[in-house]
Amino acid sequence: MKLILNADDFGLTEAVNLGIVECFKAGVVKATTLMMNQPGTQHAIELYKQGLIPEVGLHFTVTAGKPLSDPKDVPSLVDEDGHFLSKQTLFNKSDVCVNEVVLELKAQYQAAVDAGLKINHIDSHHFAGVYRPLKLGFIKAANDIGLPVRRVDNIIHGQEMLNVPTPDAFDMGFFDDGVNIDHLKAMLLAYKQKMPSGTLELMCHPSLANTEELKLLSGYGDKRIDEVKILTSPELKQWLIEQNIECVGFQHLH
Repeated sequence: MKLILNADDFGLTEAVNLGIVECFKAGVVKATTLMMNQPGTQHAIELYKQGLIPEVGLHFTVTAGKPLSDPKDVPSLVDEDGHFLSKQTLFNKSDVCVNEVVLELKAQYQAAVDAGLKINHIDSHHFAGVYRPLKLGFIKAANDIGLPVRRVDNIIHGQEMLNVPTPDAFDMGFFDDGVNIDHLKAMLLAYKQKMPSGTLELMCHPSLANTEELKLLSGYGDKRIDEVKILTSPELKQWLIEQNIECVGFQHLH
């Protein structure tokens, strides 16, 4: 079985960025996705240019920060101050404009390309591309861009309209209470039994520290440090080798 461990939230803060770098160095995490509108975005780009992040995708963000498009062009996605709506508000809206989602995703993708990044896959922060108000727009933009994406059927079924590669399965179980090595091993063994020659993607959210800045931006903090400990542990790396589970990045799907 092939395993893609994708580090979400690259660019959120410097502590998050450095945690992701440590996971890459350990050799188990081989993919990450970059947020283009966060406090640590420029720092993340610099780490990429230093060669510390060999493979990067786009973490499409519509539930945090401000759009890269003119807010006037994406009115169904923003509040009166031009900030993105909260996920609770956005995911329950009935009037999200598909074309605005496409416009903003392409703006974030283009900003990453213009910054000198070779983007090789796309996913979405808070699963924005999975929820019904945004799913059609996410799929349309992903098809236009033509890169592999994270599956969009883990919460709401169906991704038949996607014309780009995805992993064979995606599981969000390595998160919060699921962040322990025994749970991770059990999950991987179950998938290996089910699809021995398949490709599984798991998300992860590493950070070196739960800084004050991170606390302001995310409700998920201390567990990020636990994730780094597990994902950089020699025990996990050796176990994966013994189980013949190969860690790959999204380049594997190209």
